[in-house]
Amino acid sequence: MIRLLAITLLFAAGAVAEQTPFKLGNAAFNKQELDEALEHYQAQIDSGRVSATLHFNLANAAFHDGQLGRAIFHYREAQSLAPRDEDVAHNLKIARDAVHNGTPPKTGLWRRLTGFLTLNEWALLAVIPLTLWLAWLTAVNLRPAGRKRGAIWRPILGGVAIVLAIITLIAWRIQTGNTWVVTNKETTARFGPVAASPDQFKWFDGAELQIERTHGDWLLVQDATGRQGWVPAADVLQPGRPKS
Repeated sequence: MIRLLAITLLFAAGAVAEQTPFKLGNAAFNKQELDEALEHYQAQIDSGRVSATLHFNLANAAFHDGQLGRAIFHYREAQSLAPRDEDVAHNLKIARDAVHNGTPPKTGLWRRLTGFLTLNEWALLAVIPLTLWLAWLTAVNLRPAGRKRGAIWRPILGGVAIVLAIITLIAWRIQTGNTWVVTNKETTARFGPVAASPDQFKWFDGAELQIERTHGDWLLVQDATGRQGWVPAADVLQPGRPKS
């Protein structure tokens, strides 16, 4: 009887241990308890154990809760981890359409090009031809008699390897630069990095901006139309920065 009780308690402890914030968030979302779902998903992110699915589910909960900026931010985070996921791309488009009334700004050419693959995939794609090219050159130098073999293809392979390496460096700069932010509320763009600075205009919840400069807790940001202004860092969500 005592052994049976111990086994029962062990299984009960295991069941509790399996209730991660992610699973609790899913359960809350299924019951349409959005505030609780968002809290659990954010706790999972704060723990450092993230995934595309986690960001996607949080974005869905935020969207249903009317938090368009938070939804767009986490859809973009999910897309950086799963760039070819059709569900992520579809929901991101819906959120952007809701913010921009069906006419969201276009993503830049280089971001579209490099965003098709993750940074690890770009690195692998560049390393393979580069390694083959260098190995080929080494073999030719060790055996000069084989220099004529593949004389046409060696420079082509080398050119492809170099181009892919350059694109990988661009992808690394874009995907790790953390220079983009999304407003998580309506915020006022000011002429200077102080609250007393005159207003310029307002950015709505869900505006996607690029960081030009920082000053303390203020960011000089620019939108797709070229408008610039200073906003408090607390009014935006930024990759790598904890949610306030």
